[in-house]
Amino acid sequence: MNKDGNKFARGSFFYNQPPYTHFNKSFDEPGDALYHHLNEVHPVFMQSEHLNQCPDYRVLLDPRTKTEVKQIFYDHTIDEWQSIEIFRSLQTSIIKRLDHLACLRVIKAWQEFSEVDDRDVFRWRSLERERTSEKEAFDKFLIEYSRTQKEAIYAPTDRFVTLYKRFYAAKLNQLLLEYPENLPLNTHAGIPHPRFNKSGQRKSMQIENVGLIRRKGWVPVKHECANDFQRLNLQLERCMDYYINSITTVSDAMWETNRKSQQLAHQFHIPLESLVFLLTAGNSPDLPTEVHLQIEKGINNLKIIKFKEPLPPRICGWYTHKLIVENAFEALVSTSEVSQWLYIDNDIIQQKKAVDPPEIQAAIDPKREFHAYKFGEYLEKKCKSPEKTIKNNFALVEWNLNGKDQDENNINLQLFTSLKLAPAMDVSGAQLLSSHSVKLEYKPQFGAEQLTQYELIKEWLRIKLLGQCSGFTDRTLCFRVAVKNLSLQLEHSLMLASIELQLSEGYQLKMPQLIAGLTDTLQLLVNMPIGQYFLRYNPKYPERLLLSAPSKEITPNTVFLHTLLRVEPSDLAFMTDVRHLPINDSLCTVVHERFKIMPCAFKPRYSHQNSYRRQPNTFRMPTSDEEYIRRRLAVKKKKKDDLLRLKKSQRRLVKATKVKRRKKLEKQEAAKDNELEKFINEF
Repeated sequence: MNKDGNKFARGSFFYNQPPYTHFNKSFDEPGDALYHHLNEVHPVFMQSEHLNQCPDYRVLLDPRTKTEVKQIFYDHTIDEWQSIEIFRSLQTSIIKRLDHLACLRVIKAWQEFSEVDDRDVFRWRSLERERTSEKEAFDKFLIEYSRTQKEAIYAPTDRFVTLYKRFYAAKLNQLLLEYPENLPLNTHAGIPHPRFNKSGQRKSMQIENVGLIRRKGWVPVKHECANDFQRLNLQLERCMDYYINSITTVSDAMWETNRKSQQLAHQFHIPLESLVFLLTAGNSPDLPTEVHLQIEKGINNLKIIKFKEPLPPRICGWYTHKLIVENAFEALVSTSEVSQWLYIDNDIIQQKKAVDPPEIQAAIDPKREFHAYKFGEYLEKKCKSPEKTIKNNFALVEWNLNGKDQDENNINLQLFTSLKLAPAMDVSGAQLLSSHSVKLEYKPQFGAEQLTQYELIKEWLRIKLLGQCSGFTDRTLCFRVAVKNLSLQLEHSLMLASIELQLSEGYQLKMPQLIAGLTDTLQLLVNMPIGQYFLRYNPKYPERLLLSAPSKEITPNTVFLHTLLRVEPSDLAFMTDVRHLPINDSLCTVVHERFKIMPCAFKPRYSHQNSYRRQPNTFRMPTSDEEYIRRRLAVKKKKKDDLLRLKKSQRRLVKATKVKRRKKLEKQEAAKDNELEKFINEF
């Protein structure tokens, strides 16, 4: 106690405590605990596997003192499985929860090419009518959601648009150096679009005699790409900057072969992107609209037509978003220290897949040329990667176009296609993947969206050209990635039959007829004079491809190349005319596995929802989040009003009972008084 008799003296709460100056530290002092906490917790290190796979952040330096941080804190409290979201809807499924689980097992087994239980298949077939009606209601709900929530769906793509503008500026500076300033272009002729070319005599054509001529670049050694998407979301801008700085190197990697054709025919040197441009021009406003080609004279009055890659589009959309993610992913894989690469430059390789097993040849083979190098020279020649180089792997494929009838087999065309190979191998590590595509999911809370027509045709051409070559698989690997955080939703394989089925059912398109239209278009290009041309697509003429040529004559319809390309890319036209992508009902993503529901269906109702379930004939799906909240508030208000009305009715009932009882008592008392009065009057 002190002199005043108080139990605690003033300031006794801070007795034996450090002074205020102990806490008044500067943030520049590395010994402070708060300083350590603020500088050591970083989103890159939220998971431990990021530290082992990211060489740029092996040594974490403090940005202020430039000293190495010795202790790192990790946060493992967030469960990715629990963070998966699903769409909200007041409508519930008409299928029971156990039936949802059975259908989910069937679809997942078919998706993974595994065995299916017969009882699940029987239940799947017995629910065909319910599944059809459920899918129709789900599609109506999804169409209304896509129409009203368009801005929210495509809001995460703003950073893709920003990165594409930088990519477009760098690509444009490189392309315009190849053409003179203010190059005027006048329309020379209109060629029928392969998709609308119905006047040709050919009804169906096939791609045959496919052979691999040359392969060059960096080949991965059994690289797994699924785990790389965990880092891509955090390093997207850095990887895209790395890719933009190496655009010149990537373009120089496009090579040509000096191999002469084995048959006398008109030759077409066409990259894969230009080939897809001829087949899909105009399907979406964000696709490329111009491609440069040059017609040269060959031997025996034959012609050589060389295509370049299409000019980058000026409208941002599905194509540009996919282009940014794939290029950034390619840069991420190239700079990863986990990936192992082998440089190859092979001109003499087996062109087709051998039907019979190969014969064992002696070491001294006159067909092969061997050169002896010292170990240091070999490493310097083959295995040394230049700085800022994307590890690409290119191939040159030779193929022909043939029809079913005998008179259509005499097509005098020989095509050479150069295409970029996938930066990964199959599971066994024995063959390269024919393709390695990334599908961006804009509505991952609903499931896996259908592939666009451009993506399906491109994957079909990849499998068709590389699937018949030795060392390549006959299927592609597709990664379904959410646009919001680039999280992997699904990894599945695409085969030739499944792609043709999707094109036929989703877009009413048959590839033999489309290839027949392509053949007629190429035959018309052969008849054109020798010179340089630009093949352009104009939405005013959807059934034509305009063949423009440089000209000195200036007309009102003259287009200047530099003026046409010097436009800042924007997504305004795409957002105005964006199309709806339905959900694929044969693919199960992490959403379906997390909530145990089948694709293209609503969540099954629970037992406590039966009393509040509305009648189907009076139900109307909400069109926006505001209406959903308004309905929820209306339901709560109705419950509150019902409860208040019930209490009032109970109060009135109690009052009436009391009044009735009081009147009864009054009558009984009056009767007693009357009897007492009668008894008194008798005496």
